Amino acid sequence: MILALLIIVWGFVAGCTSSSSSDVAVPPDPVTAATGAPLKDIKHPELLFTLQVPVEWNVISYKLNTAGIYQTDLVENNVFYIKTYTASGSTEAAYRDQFRNWSPSPTETTVTMNEITYDRFESTIDGNTSVAYVAHTSSANELKYASVIAFVADTGNRSEKEDFEKIVASFRYFSGSDASTMPGEEITRTNRPSSAGSSSGGCGCRGL
Repeated sequence: MILALLIIVWGFVAGCTSSSSSDVAVPPDPVTAATGAPLKDIKHPELLFTLQVPVEWNVISYKLNTAGIYQTDLVENNVFYIKTYTASGSTEAAYRDQFRNWSPSPTETTVTMNEITYDRFESTIDGNTSVAYVAHTSSANELKYASVIAFVADTGNRSEKEDFEKIVASFRYFSGSDASTMPGEEITRTNRPSSAGSSSGGCGCRGL
């Protein structure tokens, strides 16, 4: 009698265990997030700045006709660029006024990244979002260079603005004593602006 009861109990427990295990949902294999385009460090040893861009970008820098102002083209045709100038309150104010005149009127904020404080401007019209960062003269590097970083992102590409912002966030200054040892590919310097070749075509930073 006792043996029979034990067999019945064992069968009941085994049956519950089997039923329980068959009802457990097995989680699917995790989906690997896209890593996007690999990045590279680039640097400008004369202007003392560095940032990260997609490896396929061919960035160039040149001196504008305006005395003392340099432009670095990340994406050609003024889609994404950096202007570097000898810091002065009047020049900084002129850039701020230029961006404040955007139509529609931009949203203006103040942000700090990598110890550089910027006035940030953003305006959207006709499927494009224009963003500009004007560094405060108080954040100039040791050679007294300040920077303006600006880009135009296609609102039809949901990731483009975010990707450009990541590149801006990587921008920082370094000291002259670190110029020779700072890691990164040197930005190509040229004597004249180029209408082609400043990027591999298009925005090229999708999925960073």
